[in-house]
Amino acid sequence: MTTIFVSAGLFFLFIFLSGFRLNRTGRPHSTLVLTIHKFVGLGLAVYLGLTVYQVYTAAPLTPIQVAITIFTILLFVTNVVTGSLLSTNKSIPGAVSTLNKLMPYLTVVATGFMLILLLSAE
Repeated sequence: MTTIFVSAGLFFLFIFLSGFRLNRTGRPHSTLVLTIHKFVGLGLAVYLGLTVYQVYTAAPLTPIQVAITIFTILLFVTNVVTGSLLSTNKSIPGAVSTLNKLMPYLTVVATGFMLILLLSAE
């Protein structure tokens, strides 16, 4: 259980560090940093998806586990959409930038709750 939390934490750390780097350097974004940022996020999504699947195959998920998992997925999708919009060279409303700065923190908290609920049932 600890390994899963540490692994997810390391993924989030790399996502945050690369995201801060992208924010500080401004546009045009470094292709290398942007690509690392996207692939680490994708890796985290796959890792968490496999974790949820392993828990699901061991025992059916409770309604609260399903709810927090869906909520966490929606937060991840929001991060991907806002990040994708910001990585373009088009003019983007300030609300998108604000969402992209706030949603990662909510996603970390939701992911932590999700993992606690999923792994405490094992």
